Amino acid sequence: MFGILSKQAKTIVPRTLSAAHLTIASATTRNAPTANAQGKFWKITLQRSPIGLHPRTRENARALGLLRRGHSIYRPISNELAGMILRIKELVKVELVDKVESVKTNAPNGFEIIGRTNPLIAPGSKAAKPLLPLRQRK
Repeated sequence: MFGILSKQAKTIVPRTLSAAHLTIASATTRNAPTANAQGKFWKITLQRSPIGLHPRTRENARALGLLRRGHSIYRPISNELAGMILRIKELVKVELVDKVESVKTNAPNGFEIIGRTNPLIAPGSKAAKPLLPLRQRK
């Protein structure tokens, strides 16, 4: 059976395009974005962790720049990137955006200092002394 398949493969291969044609075609379209998507970006967000998956899947997520769960990156549209996204399509959420959003600042910590009751504490005053007496060594 395998001998028959190899004979068929030998007859099919010469009928296809040569390797030179394939490399020229892929080189011209590899990094060129599609005409209707120029100036657009993909926002790729890692929604599920690649821990426990095949090492190639984990390496692919890291190569995209997705370091942790919930992390978002912006990449220009390209055919190479589409293939990388397809490898981890179950882990990511992909959105098409027109421009790259700026990096967001940290969320507020939940409190705000309005003012101090004693902006200046005089040295030697009661407020400058510790509340509990210091323990003396025996």
